[in-house]
This record gives sequence, C-alpha cells and structure tokens, in this order.
Amino acid sequence: MNELLRKRFSASSRRGLYPSARVPPLPGMEMRAREDTCMSHDLTPPIPPYAVSLHDRFLCSHCSSCFRALPSHAPQQCFDLKSRSNSAPPFSCPTCFASVRYCSSACFASDRPLHVSSHECFLLHQSHSGTCPADDDTADLRVALRLLYSLEMRGLLPSESTDLPNRIGGLLVSDLQKVLEEGGEVAEKIREGGMRMSCARNSGGLHGAVMVEEVVLWAVITNAVEVQVSKGPALGVAVYGPWFSWFNHSCSPNACYRFELDNWCEESTSCESSSFRVSPASTDEASIAWQGWYHEEGGLARALEFCKYGPRIVVRSIKPINKGEEVCVTYTDLLQPMAIRRVDLWPKYRFSCCCERCSASPQLYVDYILSCDARNLNTKNNNSATAEYDELADLLHEAIAEYSSEDNPKSCCYKLESLLLSQSSRGNNSMENTLSGRKFLLHPLHHLSLSAYVALASAYRSLYIIGLYEEQNGEALKMGRAAAAYSLLLAAATHYLSLFESSLIAPTSHFWLSAGETILNLVQSSISGKAKEKYESKFRSVSHFQCAKIERLSRDEFMSNSMQFIECISTILSRCWPFLVRSFSYLEKIEDPINFTWLGGAILRPLCSLGSKGTTAFGKSKCFAWEYQSGRRIEEEMNCLYQLAIYSLRYGRYLATICYGPQSYLIDKLTI
Repeated sequence: MNELLRKRFSASSRRGLYPSARVPPLPGMEMRAREDTCMSHDLTPPIPPYAVSLHDRFLCSHCSSCFRALPSHAPQQCFDLKSRSNSAPPFSCPTCFASVRYCSSACFASDRPLHVSSHECFLLHQSHSGTCPADDDTADLRVALRLLYSLEMRGLLPSESTDLPNRIGGLLVSDLQKVLEEGGEVAEKIREGGMRMSCARNSGGLHGAVMVEEVVLWAVITNAVEVQVSKGPALGVAVYGPWFSWFNHSCSPNACYRFELDNWCEESTSCESSSFRVSPASTDEASIAWQGWYHEEGGLARALEFCKYGPRIVVRSIKPINKGEEVCVTYTDLLQPMAIRRVDLWPKYRFSCCCERCSASPQLYVDYILSCDARNLNTKNNNSATAEYDELADLLHEAIAEYSSEDNPKSCCYKLESLLLSQSSRGNNSMENTLSGRKFLLHPLHHLSLSAYVALASAYRSLYIIGLYEEQNGEALKMGRAAAAYSLLLAAATHYLSLFESSLIAPTSHFWLSAGETILNLVQSSISGKAKEKYESKFRSVSHFQCAKIERLSRDEFMSNSMQFIECISTILSRCWPFLVRSFSYLEKIEDPINFTWLGGAILRPLCSLGSKGTTAFGKSKCFAWEYQSGRRIEEEMNCLYQLAIYSLRYGRYLATICYGPQSYLIDKLTI
C-alpha cells in the first residue's frame, strides 16, 4: 500500500506508539527565536540523537548505526535462527545471529558495544524464538533499551529511593503513573513492553509500582520520532535531547524538521549552542531545567557520546519568525479538524491544545471548511447531526482499514466512490434516498473527502500497476487517469487550504510531488521510442521556476511565486482535466480542482488572482471535446499531461525546499 496513504490514515491513536513529535515540556519550557528569521531557514544545526533503532523490516537491509542502505552485494536475507548457520555477513553481530548489520568497520566498532551491552541481542532473540508475535515490531523496545543503558552508564537514571522524576536526560517522563492507572492501549503497551525489556536485561529496578524500564519506554513513546529519509516507510525510531524535544506543539506551527544521514567523524561532531537560532525560554523553571541538562548532564557533548553516527535532525522555519517568538512544530495531522486533533493528541501527550488556531473564536476559516456540512457553506453555523456525520466517518474508515489489511484496491475504490457520490453536495439534490438515509453532505474540502482522495489515489495507483503487469493497457490507462485525477484534486485542495493556514505547505508539498510523479508515470508508460525522447527533451526546458528565490524569502514573495505556479498549473489542467476524469462519475462532478468557487456559498473565498471575478482558465473548457478514438488526440493529451507533471513536480519541489531545505530526499529524488 502507498506510504502516503499509510501516513495519512494511520492516525497516531491507531498506529502504535509513534507520535509525529514529542511531548510538550512542563509549563515554561519552550524554544524561542534568538533573532528575526525569514521562512525557509535552518534554525538548528544537525542534532545528534540519544538513541536510534531500525524497524525490524530494515534490520537486514540497512546499517543499524548510520541507517544507510547496505551495499547491494551484501546478503539481504535475515539470518535463520533455527538453522544457526555460521555464514553470517561481514560487519554483523554474531551474538544475535546477524540480525543487526553494519555498513563499515567504523559503524560496527561504534555501535556494537552499545547493541550488546544494552541487551538488544536478547530482545531480538525473544522475537526470533517465537515467544513474541511475529508481526510485532520491536524498534520501540530496542531504542528504549539503548537509551536506558546510555542513561544508566552516565549516571542519569534516578535512584530507586527517589520519586518518579519529571525528566531523565532532559526528556520529560511526567504523568506516567496517571497513564498506568487510567489503563488503555498505551498503558498496556508500557506494561507489556516494560516486562519484555526487564526480561531481556534480567533486571528491573522499581520506583514504587513502576519499573525503570517502563519509565524509559514512556520517554520513548512521548519523545521518539520516526526517521523518514526516503519516499518509502520510515526506517526506524530516534530519540533526541532537549535541543529538539523541547519544541512545543502548535496546530499552526512555524517550523518543521528533516533528517540527515551523514558519516560523522570526531572532528566534525561539534554542535555548539552558538550555531542555534533558538534557545530555551527564560522562565525560572525552564532555566533551571536547561542548566541542569546542559551543564550537569553534559548537554550536546553528552548527546554525541550517546550516538556517534545516527541520523541527525534539523529544525527549519516555514514562516517568518520574530525575535523572542516561540518556535513550534506539529505533533499531529494538521488537515484534521480541531476535535479530532485534540483526540489524537491526548493519549500520548496528555494535553488539550490551546494554540492560536484551536482557541480562535469564532473558529478559523480553515477549520470551519474542514468540518462543515456542504449545505452550511452559505452560513457561519454548522448544525449537521453528529450521529449522521459519525456514521459516514465510520464507513469511510472501515473501507480504508479493509484496504490496508486486505489490500483489495478495487473494493476500496467502489466503496469510497459510492460514499462520495451518495454524499455529494452536487448532482441529486434529494438526499433522502442515500445510503442508510444519511443526510450529512460532503464537499471536496471536507477532511473526510481529503482522506478519501488519499486512499483513492493509492488504490487506483495499485490498479494501474496491476493493469500494466497483466498487459491490459486500456484498463491500465483508465486506472492511471483516476489515480492522477485524485492526486491532483488532493494537491489542489490542500493548496487552497494552505492559503488560509500557511503551515499546510508542508503536507501540500508532498501531495504535489505525488501528483506529479503519478502523472509522469502515466505518460511514460503510455509513450515509447522517439515520442518519449521528444517529450523529455521538449519539456526538460520547463525550468524557469526551478531557481525561484528561497533564502530570505518573505511571505509576499512566497505568495507571488506560489500563485505563478498555480496559474500555470491551472491553465494546463483546464485542457486535460476532462480527459483524466472521463467515465468517473464523482470526478466528473468536480468542475475545477484549482478554484473551488464553483461550489457556491458565500463563505467560500475565491482565488482572486486566478482570472477575473473568481473564474479561471477552466471557464474556457466547457466546450472541450474529448476524442478518445483519435490517435492524434491521445498524443496531444500526453503532451499536455507531461507539462502538467513537470509543473506539479517543480511546485512540489519548491514547497519542499522551503519546508525541508535543498538537502531533503524530496529534492534529491527529482531528476527533471
């Protein structure tokens, strides 16, 4: 299943232990800007981790120290514990039968002592011996074991005679007792994980009724981030010290972060505080805590002792930030309405968000649009029945969950499009005959619609690949058109929302890149030979936006550049949208995927820069005739789609450079 779908629909309350970011610090603990900073600036140097661990699925293909892919000539199959073969690959741990591997002697020498001493070997032995579920990923437990050992060796664990601390090694671990007393999924994972860690270590110091393993595992649950360095799944889990973990959450963040995989030597590990554009808040409580971590516990120098070669993390501004302003990242999906964001945040972070976006009264436009009934677009009140909305949401998530578990893309497309059509705000005005008599009406900018678009884009992409594999070219082309259309609709919808909440440019960058790649794949599989060479040569020159100004970028400059991209995309899309959506009933109802004023409703604000009086180039496409039988027509459509792919990729690349910097894998993977 497409990784974008996995991220979008595996909300943290349903996807295991890993959050999007860390627990918020105690009151007063926050990071603030040291100076005025434009958008698109690195706020920190690459910060080394306290502890890292690969997900189980990558143990045999990636280095457990630096996270780089192992050489292609190295054996990629994991060691079979039962056979106990002696033919272990080079630079691997013989103690756990080559489950942990390294790319070089330097990584082996640096990491293996920690791997063995932390008892990670014994935990892996438990997993391989069949005493634990086969599909149970152990990355969280292994990173907790590594963190526990590192803290223990440096004298940073509290003695058993003291009360449960609020922090260890600068990481907050407060509220653990409450979490365990309240029970639930997270408490169960802490209890079971703590027992497995204690068994692996053959020990378990107690703080009253709480084991030290549970304390450290709670620190991992609330502070760890998943390491994303490629288009595919996250490679593993990492825990970082206060230079990163003390960034607070906001639903309207002014920063985000990226990961860097670099080989670091002794001479290049300097990470002085003077190289940071942020610093902890100056309240007494924060100052005392910071001084304790930075001086008594060793601060950054100590962090470098923890993990020499692991993936570094860099925080980057996505909005202009004033000196003294708090710098925040997000811990959750920003394309969800406030109620769902709060439900998502509470189980792990133990707070109800009261950021500027969440506390606005009346609610901000972006949150209103994400949750309002289509019939309320003309009003400022959303009076839709909660029960009817919940029923629709449950059906949508059931269809997505079924696709995730059974990987049946055809069934997913049928169910989701049936739901969207039955709940469409256009077409049949009599909604009394809809499924189960539901009356809640969706519009294309509703958060459930966005969720459906992600799933549909992924499912149709799978059907497209199946069609190509089975050499059913006509069916493959049809499925590819739908995948491209839903990808574009998702990218355009999030772009529209980002005009009113600028922090949404981060997910928007991913959606435009995904749309561009989907269209490009469709074109490249539909043409060959000289025609393919002609398209690539002709449109490689479409690069006049590639060098758009990034450094010292003002908000006005960004908006101007962004609208230029969108105007170009809108003009091209007006010519090929009818081709993409032909024979797909729901998509045919989308008159203009760029400018949503066709929905009506005084509350929907037009994109004034696209055409006059709220119209765009799509107004000229009403008389467009699609001639499917004409070979010349097909070639023209592919020509148009290739242009659309190029501009979508370049716009996604532009946004990704702002959010993650030119070093991001999102930039490196683009070759056009």
